[in-house]
Amino acid sequence: MSHDGPHARAAEGEVELLRVQGRVNAEPILAALRANEIPARAVGEALGSVYGLTLDGLGEVAIVVPRERAEEARALLAAADAHQLEIGEDSVEPAIGSLLPRPNGEA
Repeated sequence: MSHDGPHARAAEGEVELLRVQGRVNAEPILAALRANEIPARAVGEALGSVYGLTLDGLGEVAIVVPRERAEEARALLAAADAHQLEIGEDSVEPAIGSLLPRPNGEA
């Protein structure tokens, strides 16, 4: 069952981490979460993505993860906000590769 319809929401067992404007803004967040083996998906208004609308939340996209991985995902996003992520050396695609929290918050 797809949850990407016009009134898409987190499925049972998922929690919403944050909302962003448009799927373009959601993709780097999804890539970072997935690179750290945290299953994540974007749900949002289909009308906004089809027509590129951002009026009154039409272009809003929610990032959702499994409930049991939510704290780990929040910690990763907090590290990103604090500029404490680095790209792993074994990354195949450096732009979206293995983003890892730096040890002890090193810059």
